[in-house]
Amino acid sequence: MIDIVTAGLISSLGPEEIVAGVDEAGRGSWAGPVAVGVAAARRSELEALLEEAWVRGRLNDSKLLAPKTRADLLPLVRKCFSTGIGTASPQECDELGMTAALALAAERAIAQLDCVPKLIILDGKHDYLSHPGVATLVKGDSRSAPVAAASLIAKVERDLMMREAGARMPGWGFETHKGYGSRAHEAALLANGLSEIHRRSWGYVKRLGLDADE
Repeated sequence: MIDIVTAGLISSLGPEEIVAGVDEAGRGSWAGPVAVGVAAARRSELEALLEEAWVRGRLNDSKLLAPKTRADLLPLVRKCFSTGIGTASPQECDELGMTAALALAAERAIAQLDCVPKLIILDGKHDYLSHPGVATLVKGDSRSAPVAAASLIAKVERDLMMREAGARMPGWGFETHKGYGSRAHEAALLANGLSEIHRRSWGYVKRLGLDADE
């Protein structure tokens, strides 16, 4: 990743001012939490990081990385960035709606930082944060190093939660599909009904004729 995008966005900041990337995992999932990751660093530190081989050549949208690559990169991300991970439960996703659930998860993630961001680079085109200094960036997880780092945190942590859910609640295959829609997930739902971590207000519930109140 040759990160000219980040370099342009941070050009007006002072060397000690904090830049954070924010990205989510699980927005479109039928089950499990939505997770928001954040990765922050001083501008001067980030500029140095942009020259690191692992940032330029390996860090990317977490969905495009092999599981082993994600596992290898995560310790580097945690060493080089101040990081946080926040989630909103399936029940909160149902009660609040996805935009508000994302905002809640992001607030929980940002609260874990040991610094206050001056600039937040948010993946996507919609600003769901209530913070000053937000810059939205379409496909930011493949165009900006701090957003890619946040993407990695969110995906790795959420995948772990879903594997643990699969071990705790066998029968739905959470450890495989991570709660996203698939033929195998549909078959499991038709055989077993909704689990305690399914999002009951999502459209798949009505489409498959499931009982949202069970």
